[in-house]
Amino acid sequence: MRPVHLLLMLVVFASISGCLGGDGIGSESPGTYTVESTIVAVDLESKSANYQDGETVEWNVDSSASSEAIEAAGGNVVGVLFSLAYGEDETSGGPVCTGGEANAPDTITGVATKGEWTLSGTDQNPGSHDVNLTWYNASLLSGVIEGLTKSEIEAQLAFGEEALGTYDLRVTVEAEAFNGALCTNNDDGEEVSTVVSLLVLDFEILDEAGEETAALAVGDDSLPIGLFAGWIFPVLFLVGYVSTKQRDRFHLDLDFSEPETDVVEGESTSDGETLVDSYRARVITLSALYVAQGVPWGFITVTMVTFLAAEGADAGDLAYLLTLGTLPWSFKFLWGPIIDRFQLPDLGRRRPWILIAQTGMVALLITMLLVPNLTENISLLGALFFVYNVFTALQDVSTDALAVDVLESHEFERVNSYMFTAKSLGGVIGGAGLGTIIGTVGIKGAFLIQIPILVLIMMVPLFMRERPGEKRFPWDDGQAVEGKDKPEEEQRDFKVILTNIRTAFSVRSAQLGIVVSLVISLAFILIPILPLLFLQELGWTQEEFNATKGGIILIVTMLGAMAGGELGRRFGGKSMLMFAALGASLTTLTWGVLDSMWGEGWFMMLVWIVHTFLWAIVSICAYSLMMRVTWAEVGGTQFTGYMAMMNLSAIIGYQLAPIFAARYDYQTIFYIAAVLETFVILAALFIDPEETDRTLSDASTAV
Repeated sequence: MRPVHLLLMLVVFASISGCLGGDGIGSESPGTYTVESTIVAVDLESKSANYQDGETVEWNVDSSASSEAIEAAGGNVVGVLFSLAYGEDETSGGPVCTGGEANAPDTITGVATKGEWTLSGTDQNPGSHDVNLTWYNASLLSGVIEGLTKSEIEAQLAFGEEALGTYDLRVTVEAEAFNGALCTNNDDGEEVSTVVSLLVLDFEILDEAGEETAALAVGDDSLPIGLFAGWIFPVLFLVGYVSTKQRDRFHLDLDFSEPETDVVEGESTSDGETLVDSYRARVITLSALYVAQGVPWGFITVTMVTFLAAEGADAGDLAYLLTLGTLPWSFKFLWGPIIDRFQLPDLGRRRPWILIAQTGMVALLITMLLVPNLTENISLLGALFFVYNVFTALQDVSTDALAVDVLESHEFERVNSYMFTAKSLGGVIGGAGLGTIIGTVGIKGAFLIQIPILVLIMMVPLFMRERPGEKRFPWDDGQAVEGKDKPEEEQRDFKVILTNIRTAFSVRSAQLGIVVSLVISLAFILIPILPLLFLQELGWTQEEFNATKGGIILIVTMLGAMAGGELGRRFGGKSMLMFAALGASLTTLTWGVLDSMWGEGWFMMLVWIVHTFLWAIVSICAYSLMMRVTWAEVGGTQFTGYMAMMNLSAIIGYQLAPIFAARYDYQTIFYIAAVLETFVILAALFIDPEETDRTLSDASTAV
């Protein structure tokens, strides 16, 4: 057990130190740069109006009226040009006036405001003047820039959605009229013509050689493919040898699915109104709750990451956001003993925790809507995503515990497939759905749309009951019917729970399950890299990337998961895990080797789909393997622990992404990911899926 403890300490320290040690900025270093730029004025409004003496007239204009012209000019608004032109219109005040008297000049003041930026300008008639309100660092557009990173330069030149929206304008006229000894003129105001234009800056950052630099910090170093092939091909030969000569020794033919004979214990029915009585209610409730988990997952990993990449974020920014969004899932196993210990049985064993979690999710989305300039506050955005996913992880643990409580043993495989599909459906909504319309509704609109979706899903647990006699609301009449053999307090005693957990992890295969969980997602170093590669290097649009990753790729993931279950039953679960992981590794290696094909859309789609399908098989077989080494006495907590370790593995992958991106080129990063994908083969190879049942079959009676 000691090596496992050491490994746990190292990965936890690495992930937390990586998360807390940075502020979301990639590991760029200052360099020497120049900026090539053009500024285009896009007219928003032209008008002429009479302004009364001493009166201030205010109005506003909106950028959406010229969104296409702004996008065509580069999309980066950096200023408002408010132009005012005016004549002189004093009128004669009496018969003594000859008409040749000198007109007294009027004072015309114009003010332009955008958020925290404001500027005023004053002049006298007849004539004109401009109020040129800008918020970019114009000094960066001329000469050589030293001592700044690319991200720091971009931060002073690009402002994203913060610069769009409404612009407030104001005109004040202070009229003066000729006043002589024999003649007095009249002047009660002035006719002023105004033109409002937006200044759009399109720029490129060039390095010392005069070449354009990409927004992400990928390095120039490369490593030879032979170095990586020298690892992967021996693994290939090992898998071939074990699968042909040592199948029985390494348990490669074992079917991970539930035995079909279990069905004789009872049939799933739809009779009754509660979850324990109705199979239909169980499926609908559990699937709906998994949709609620999939929406934020798809939104964070697809829509939000792609949006930030398009706004110029680097690998460090994306890794930071993904890390804080995933971190609560890595420690979600801590919720297991808490929700087992503290319950309100009259309202349902798991239902109150689910409602608390969903209320927190909705509250955090509302909070995000109230924060200005989210794209300029990556640290704050990451913190909010962290808290948001604390509640999402709580719902996940509570939902899994609910499934363990109410599902019949012969329903696990089928209903789990429904739940996995439902989460993928939620991912499609949060990824492809919101990602496709984000160009229209904006990032805050995407947050806003999620609120009614989650509130609607929240109605399912709000009105359902787990068992007969439970209350829907505290003021209802009712009392829960206990369905356990042990006294309630004994079941929920922390000492018993922790003792059972320690016993479960005393088995060698259960310990190796921790290793499998910790290495399975290390290749997620590619997740922060891919949107940067596709958007900033290959020129894909946000909508194209979101529709692909949040739609097609998720559908392929569902197909791979279904195929993995069937193939595992036919050819053995461990066999399919090893073959699929090896196939995925070779696919990633090929992806890196054929970089000359990256500009071909069909090739990128094909290799991405193949890899996704294979890794979905790996994931499903790994989940099934973890179920087999889980002791039923602490099934919820132990299996949740494995899932949490898989999320911790993803965090480590995210943290490695900016480190590798700062030094190595794209090809080398793909090679590294290919090697990392083979680790799960070696970790799973020595697991005996039947060891837990064989060793602890009588332990529950001794507790």
